[in-house]
Amino acid sequence: MCKPNEIKFKATCRSKPTILLTQSSYHCTDEKGEKGPLSPSKTSTFLTVGFFVLLLCVSEQLFIHFIKTYCAHLHPVMDVARNQQVLARHVGVDGLGIFLVSILGMKNRHVLSHLLTFKSFKRSDSETEGPKRIHTYLPGAHQVLLAFFAYQTKNMYDTIVWNDGILFILHHLFAGATAWLGMYPGVAGVYGLFFMGISEFPTCTLCLLANFDPELGIDGLGEAFPTIKAILAVMFVTSFIAIRIIVWPALTYHFWGDCLTVLKRDSVKETNTVKISLKVMMTSSALLTLLQFIWLGQIVIEGKKEIVIFLASQA
Repeated sequence: MCKPNEIKFKATCRSKPTILLTQSSYHCTDEKGEKGPLSPSKTSTFLTVGFFVLLLCVSEQLFIHFIKTYCAHLHPVMDVARNQQVLARHVGVDGLGIFLVSILGMKNRHVLSHLLTFKSFKRSDSETEGPKRIHTYLPGAHQVLLAFFAYQTKNMYDTIVWNDGILFILHHLFAGATAWLGMYPGVAGVYGLFFMGISEFPTCTLCLLANFDPELGIDGLGEAFPTIKAILAVMFVTSFIAIRIIVWPALTYHFWGDCLTVLKRDSVKETNTVKISLKVMMTSSALLTLLQFIWLGQIVIEGKKEIVIFLASQA
């Protein structure tokens, strides 16, 4: 009998290629149905990635049609074909894709709750629980990582088409590679729920806010809809500080502690592939943690500029 917070899974044989649509489909077993839960096969993962990318492409086209049909009359900038495509990309692909990823992470937030207490920072369980957190397969985590990888795949294509620049290409490659390592060989899935799930909520609002950027978005959109821009800016700043500045370092602390514990071990699970994957992830988390505070400084600088502009307009 399951506890109230447990989920009843209908196990899927990992040898059968399938599109993974529900969290229960990520709960796989071997052909005999004896070993599990196991991660789905790479074939099933690729099929699902392709399906998600297709959905994002369809969403983009639907948003273009919607904007052209129902929003073009709102302002002259909305009646320009290129601007409609920019809006559809930032809303129907980036905003929607990241929103879904963050929601999937939030659905499994209970798995991380024990790491966000004052008691957890004593690291008294690092020798026993740390390796479990690194090696335990979580169906919900694989789902988040797969959805994140699919989004990065579509975003990589858009980055090349829209000529966003080499830095964006490198970002998508690095982010996608890290997500793949979380799935195969399959390590630190519990942390993937946060770093590639919950923590992406500020990115969702940032994607929407990007529409108002003269270079990345639509020139003149901010002047046309200043209230919407202001609301999105407040949502982004508050969520960024709460998630990226407060919670992010705490989870990074636990992630590094667990990785260092595992890297010191010499068991059958600590293969060279696992150790290399963890080292890549540790490097990624260190650089990204530093970037959070660099971005915070940029937010403060840009915020001051916006306040000065607003006060000048009211004078």
